[in-house]
Amino acid sequence: MIFALRSAQRLVILLLLAQPPLAGLARAAENGSASPEQVVPATAATPSPQGVPAAPVPKAEDEPTFEIIDFRVVGNTIFPSQRLLNLLDDLAGPGRTAADVEKARDILEKYYHDHGYPTVLVNIPEQSAESGVIKLQVIESRIAKAAVRGNDYYSGKRILERLPSLAPGTILHVPDVQRDINRINRTADLKVMPAMVPGKQLGVVNVELKADEKLPLHGSLELSNRASNNTSELRLNAALHYDNLWDLDHSISFQYQTSPQEPSEVEVFSGSYILPAPWNTDHTMVVYGVSSDSNTAFGEGFKTQGKGSIIGTRYVVPLPPLENYGHNLVTGFDYKKFDESTGLANSSAGNINTPVEYFPFSVAYNGSLPDSGGLTLWNAGLNMAFRGMVTRQENMAGKRADAKGNYFDAVFGVERRQNLPAGMGLTLKLDGQVSDQALISNEQYTAGGMESVRGYRESEVSGDSALHGVTELAAPDLAPVFGMGEGFRINPYAFFDFALLWIKDPLPEQQRELNLQGTGVGMRGSLFRNLEFQVDWGMALAETSYTAYGDSRVHFRVKYQF
Repeated sequence: MIFALRSAQRLVILLLLAQPPLAGLARAAENGSASPEQVVPATAATPSPQGVPAAPVPKAEDEPTFEIIDFRVVGNTIFPSQRLLNLLDDLAGPGRTAADVEKARDILEKYYHDHGYPTVLVNIPEQSAESGVIKLQVIESRIAKAAVRGNDYYSGKRILERLPSLAPGTILHVPDVQRDINRINRTADLKVMPAMVPGKQLGVVNVELKADEKLPLHGSLELSNRASNNTSELRLNAALHYDNLWDLDHSISFQYQTSPQEPSEVEVFSGSYILPAPWNTDHTMVVYGVSSDSNTAFGEGFKTQGKGSIIGTRYVVPLPPLENYGHNLVTGFDYKKFDESTGLANSSAGNINTPVEYFPFSVAYNGSLPDSGGLTLWNAGLNMAFRGMVTRQENMAGKRADAKGNYFDAVFGVERRQNLPAGMGLTLKLDGQVSDQALISNEQYTAGGMESVRGYRESEVSGDSALHGVTELAAPDLAPVFGMGEGFRINPYAFFDFALLWIKDPLPEQQRELNLQGTGVGMRGSLFRNLEFQVDWGMALAETSYTAYGDSRVHFRVKYQF
């Protein structure tokens, strides 16, 4: 961060032989701040930090000398007075000159600047050296006015409210300003750059904030073939969100998903509302809802039909960073209600209604650590539900044998994105779920598809416990090779995915252990900035009820966003 700051005119000490005063060619007026003055006696024998008395600054021939008995620092409200006086101990003693006083001023001013106070000046007021007490005047320049320029979508008042370190009357402290600027610049559509402007009077500075912003309205339209078993191939997803509702940094979003070839198969509506917590704006609150009407087969040999709805909340707490390590804690609960019918796949027998509603609670920890070689991410979480409230044990058991209304499972994940020579990259990912009991299908871990194990359909199998891994070796960006400019990116890669799933207390029609493995090549990138694409060709290396060994599948995703 660079501040434009005009230096105050430096002062020169004049010594008069008769009654030698120290006079500044330019005087700094007292700033009126009440500050205790503290005097520390000093002599020529005062040891330096190395135990050796500091030598006087070499003086010009016939330059008058005088004795400095002690220093007096006035105008300071930031540091303990004794701390400042200790910095000047080595400059006290006989045989001192005006250059020694100037050096004392430089030491004090540098100390303020090194500790993040660039607008603080130290002057030498007019005085006499006859008493041996040298007075140094600290001018703690304060912010008189702050103004925002170039903003259209975010009000200047709200921007300034989020920058308490630049409030009028505040002494500018660079670490505090950086913290506030970094916080406000996390907003995707708003970036702020401060600049210091000297005030009309000494001891006063003004702040100008240049806002670089965009309309906080965004949307996307995605077409893919991320289809599950026994459904048509294509999926269409549309999303729209506005990120500065009420000029309070609230965000509202809506999504709609369908299968365009057979709209009756999949129709999902969802929405969310995100806002800073009123009691702590660093914390984030999320409220969301999902309404789904689907016809989807999942699980080993089962199909599920019906409607479902979810209403949930999340509370995100950023934890204090540890150098480069960033982490947060997320807690929340959901109300889930599913009115479904379940029957054996490919069976003419009638379906059984299996309505279920429950109230699960979750807590998760997320961490990230960037380094010179790449980025490491990890997470861990617990999901649990309790009998009572809205959960009925007979409904859970009716949906799946041995399922209980009070369940508990743990989830985990770790990912390493490693930079390699020549612009290549390696991604290693491992995640999974652990449960000691049978879970209803809505809480099982699902595997297969573009974001899981390529070469299989989406959510082809599911289990109560699971271990999933991804290895991906990416080539350098090929866009420059083809002469494409900024906004274009083409990254080919090769991959190997796997998933192991375990079913607790399986029925006779189910397997206890499921194994998915897929390998292949793919390409992802962007065109004209707004258009993203991904194409994968994956070959299955393990057999399931829906996929044979050696079967291959092309997965694709095209997304336009603004």
